[in-house]
Parts: sequence; structure tokens; C-alpha cells
Amino acid sequence: MSAPKSIKLYWNDKTVANGDILTLLFGDRKETVSVAKILVGRMRADQHLSMTKRELRFFAKDLEVGKLGVKYSYHNFYVKLLRKLLDLGFIEKDVLIWDEKRKKTEAVYQLKLQPIPERGPQGGFVKQAWQLAKGWNDLVKIQ
Repeated sequence: MSAPKSIKLYWNDKTVANGDILTLLFGDRKETVSVAKILVGRMRADQHLSMTKRELRFFAKDLEVGKLGVKYSYHNFYVKLLRKLLDLGFIEKDVLIWDEKRKKTEAVYQLKLQPIPERGPQGGFVKQAWQLAKGWNDLVKIQ
């Protein structure tokens, strides 16, 4: 087993400024970064920035068979990608929204914008955390 790679390898202001926040989060795992981009794109397409548990399950199954252009295992999707985004607070689970089609309230996975100030702090860890949150917000916001 190789030693874990430091986040510092991927951290630089240019990477964050380019909106390549997913490379920062997932390192050099190209398939994981691709799947994360597809997931964020799918969730952004919904007016609530969300997917139901059922939609997410079908999304993961489509990934497993390679229907979305990337072949990615069902297990890795839930354990490596989704779990990390949930743990970091970039996606929220069991958010209740009103489903207009079904006329009922539904629990969904939802992209979460990070509550950060307009201007970043001066330096150190707090500045890097702010840059990470800002990069995520820029990726999620619908232009």
C-alpha cells in the first residue's frame, strides 16, 4: 500500500481559481472527478439542486454499466464519492422539498452552498478553507 498523498500536492490558487475544486477534493482519481462533475451537473439541472434517493440509485447503476460515459462501481460511488461530499458538507441528505409532480414532500440529496463572506480572510488555514468553499459555490451556482 502506498503512502497517502497530501492535499498540498493539489493545492494552489490557480487550481482553486479555475474552479477545479473537484481535483482538489479527489486528487488524481480521474474517474472519480469525472463522476463528481456529472453528478453536480445532474443535480444542478433540478430547480432544487437535488436528486431523490431513487434517482441517485439509478444514477449509480447507470455509472456501473458505463451508460454515462464513465464506468464507475456502485460501491465506490456511495463509499468514496458521495460519502466524502456528505462528510465535507457539500451535499446534504434527507432535505425535505415539495415535489410538484407527485404533490407531496420528498426527502432528497441536495447540493449545499457554503455560507461564506464575500471577501476571504487574510491567510492560513481559514483562507484555504474559504477558498475551498468559494470554489464549491462557484461550481454549484447556476449562472
